[in-house]
Amino acid sequence: MLRARNVVFLVTLSMSAPTIARAEVKPFLNQFCVQCHGEKMPKAELSLHNLTDAPVKKSEIDTWKTVLDQIETEQMPPKGAKQPTVEERNKMSAAIKAMLKNAGVSVDETRWLAPSRGNWVDHDALFSGKPLDPAATKPRLWRLSGQAYEEFMLQKNLQFKLGIKTYGQGKIRAPWELRGQKEFSDYASSHKIGEADVEYLLRNATRLAKAMVAKFSAGRPSSTSSAWIAELSVVIQSGKSATEAQIKAAVIASFDRILHRKLEPEEVARYARFFKKSIDQLGGERGAEQFLTALLLRPEVMYRVELPATDGARAILPPRSLARAIALALTDSDSDEKLRSAADAGKLVSAAEARDHVERILRDDKISRTRVRRFFQEYFGYTGAIDVFKDEMTMSEYGIGKLGWAPNHLVADTDHLIQWVLAADKNVLYELLTTSKTFVMTGESRGRKVQPTGFKGPSVTGTLAIYEIAIPEGQWSPNKPFDMPAEHRMGILTHPSWLAAHSTNFDNHAIDRGRWIRERLLGGRIPEIPITVDATLPDEPHKTLRERMRVTKVDYCWQCHKHMDPLGLPFEQYDHFGRFRTAELVVDKVATEQRTKKGKLGARVMKPVPFDMTGMIEESGDPKLDGPVKGPRDLITKLAKSERVEQVFVRHAFRYFLGRNETLSDGPVLIAAHRAYKESGGSMNALITSLLTSESFLYRAK
Repeated sequence: MLRARNVVFLVTLSMSAPTIARAEVKPFLNQFCVQCHGEKMPKAELSLHNLTDAPVKKSEIDTWKTVLDQIETEQMPPKGAKQPTVEERNKMSAAIKAMLKNAGVSVDETRWLAPSRGNWVDHDALFSGKPLDPAATKPRLWRLSGQAYEEFMLQKNLQFKLGIKTYGQGKIRAPWELRGQKEFSDYASSHKIGEADVEYLLRNATRLAKAMVAKFSAGRPSSTSSAWIAELSVVIQSGKSATEAQIKAAVIASFDRILHRKLEPEEVARYARFFKKSIDQLGGERGAEQFLTALLLRPEVMYRVELPATDGARAILPPRSLARAIALALTDSDSDEKLRSAADAGKLVSAAEARDHVERILRDDKISRTRVRRFFQEYFGYTGAIDVFKDEMTMSEYGIGKLGWAPNHLVADTDHLIQWVLAADKNVLYELLTTSKTFVMTGESRGRKVQPTGFKGPSVTGTLAIYEIAIPEGQWSPNKPFDMPAEHRMGILTHPSWLAAHSTNFDNHAIDRGRWIRERLLGGRIPEIPITVDATLPDEPHKTLRERMRVTKVDYCWQCHKHMDPLGLPFEQYDHFGRFRTAELVVDKVATEQRTKKGKLGARVMKPVPFDMTGMIEESGDPKLDGPVKGPRDLITKLAKSERVEQVFVRHAFRYFLGRNETLSDGPVLIAAHRAYKESGGSMNALITSLLTSESFLYRAK
């Protein structure tokens, strides 16, 4: 039903939705819907002419749900049909929700928080520059990434020299793992700690607490070592004879040394009572173990706690919370000493003061900015190459030996390339989309270090063949970028890691590649596949991929596939191993049958056939982009030069670093971030700094 250009349907997340009288529902349907979905020959077999405004029957309720979805996702009316205004659309959406609620049907408002809904706020409206409500983020508990939780536990192990194994089966691990798939994995609304997680976290906390008690129960209680909590040691060794003052001192010191947190008097008293009760019941060591376990299960060990200083009022995060938010936005570590000192001194209460620390962390090469690197890993999705299985028969058919396929190298090389581009910090997105540079063999080859003296062996030969690079003996260096053929390769979208990640075990995946471009570069919206649709291509290995994709041209399917397929098919220039090619390999049916008749089993006989790598950019939102493309280089060149593509990139950076989708109120923040990026000559540091000092990042409001 409805696809207006400047429509925004996430209004319920950023402002109150307008209301509509029931009497207005029918006129809306008559004006925008019934012409196609009337009584006679309704399109998609969906008739709306006799819908009531007080649905009771399940069939009618289901129809209203369909109408609501079509309105909110802008899929109808179709392009070219008369469109409702933004106000009319929002009023109708609110009216349907009210009707459904009156009918006892729950309406899931949280679905707009999902990462897959990130592009559903209209792009032109976001960048319109129109004044809106002040930006802010809702108060929230944002579960730590698995890496950040594990880093905390590792740092406590090192800080107190506990000797816990930090590798293999002995490593203290998070009970969750966030892995980027089609969308960003680390959203504040997406992950909560469940019952199974609590049991796992309890074991981790108990293990660390036991190790600390074992250490602090021995040795001199008065030790001033940085790996010691003297006050806690006194209580453990005193046991039931420990005084109230000693217990309070141990509580204060433990929170300060372990969580770097100052307690309020009421908190000191509460934890001291708990500690004393545990000691009285269990003795000094077991009592201390219970106290430390409780401390290590505090919310801040598992969550980013981002609550405003006062209830209800829109306000900047409290200094300690802001210090932690900045640190965890850029790294997997908690606030460093400089951030904590600034917060304790009351010097982290403005955007300018936050900027000082964001810029400090971004320019300090001694600080591992793991979150920045992970943004690009998840944004491009190239790390998935490791998980795309290639069996020996497929490799044999494509002329790759058993040791010739090493996707771990390809991913490591792309990691290195991104770090190299970030180090220069100029025209970052453009460089990543257009460079013909790559690093080579920066990972390990099946557990063996690559030797810098030269390349010998099938694994190395296979990887270099994929890159189309010949490196003379002794000329390799893990820190030296090499040139891939410029006429064949252009940026990460033609890098073997990205191509392999966006493929299947046996074929290219033009649909997935096209969807990535539509969503990640053009900011388009692709609905999920209906459960009633068989989304498999015909099993015809003797035909080209484009021939087998004829099934996506069916009217019902083409509504979505027209936004993906023409963008992905230009990458038929490469096979699903990421190799440049001049022809597509398909099964030679005749030769394979003859081979089988002769009793020869194993790989099928393949033959080269011409392929078509032309494509099309349509409905991009930028008329200068729209039009046919001759191949991947033509497509990428257009995209890399587009301001809209830059803006969409900024939107994705916003989502990743703030852990939520944009709303209309965030429009000025996005405009400012894009301006910072452009005026700095394409600096990623400038973009990140703008986002992490914006009102959307700093402020919380209900």
